[in-house]
Amino acid sequence: MAALPRVKKEYQIPRGRLIFYPFDADGRPGGGYQFGNCPGFSLSVEGDKAPHYSSQGGLREKDEEVLIEITRKASITSDNISGRNLRMFLSGTSETHAQASATVTDEEHKVEPGGIYRLGVTAAAPTGARKLSAVTVKSKSGSTPYVVGTDYLVDVDLGLLQIVEGGAITNPTEVEVGYTAAETTWERIKSGNGTDLKGALQLIADNAHGTNRDWWFPRVSLSPTGELPLIQDGTDYSQFGLDVEVLKPEDGEAVYVDGRASVIP
Repeated sequence: MAALPRVKKEYQIPRGRLIFYPFDADGRPGGGYQFGNCPGFSLSVEGDKAPHYSSQGGLREKDEEVLIEITRKASITSDNISGRNLRMFLSGTSETHAQASATVTDEEHKVEPGGIYRLGVTAAAPTGARKLSAVTVKSKSGSTPYVVGTDYLVDVDLGLLQIVEGGAITNPTEVEVGYTAAETTWERIKSGNGTDLKGALQLIADNAHGTNRDWWFPRVSLSPTGELPLIQDGTDYSQFGLDVEVLKPEDGEAVYVDGRASVIP
């Protein structure tokens, strides 16, 4: 009797690139974009079965079991803290915030020694103004001009005013701040209403070892999960997570796994 042939070894060290294709208003995938480096992407599958038991004998025994439900989920871990990825983690929006050039002469602040104050805060600019110059601080009456470096310090790039302890401002008091704000822009990401992100997901394999197979999930729902370290000790890179609900579209299957096409001679 001939020995059975050995099964071909199919070990794998998985690597690859993840691309998300957000749905447009009509529910169709639009242009995709890459998450960047993803140290983790895993798929889990859970099935639910309906058992049947025979009652034809004294001992009730299971004689059938039918798969009636299947749930597919995935999880993404990325350490690429790009603006686009942050927007997804916050379920928010991104924009280019435009600051017009302006000259301010009498912005009022109630200050005290050691305090830090944001300049240029308005309803339209909730984080304040940036890229300032010609900053001056005086008493509200205007009779006492304060000296930069002795009575106050200014971070002109971030628009922050700090009152120096030991300077001329010794008690809580009201002051008027003057400055010129430059015309400039910067990226702004705002948290949203927490709604899920829906689209299609693609994994392009580039394995360190093993056969490359590309995965296509035509309909998924993403939601942020876990923690994003904003300050931490050590040398670990920040990571964020997304939960993925793998859904079945009306006109296809939930998951497609493609091997690489061969060249036809």
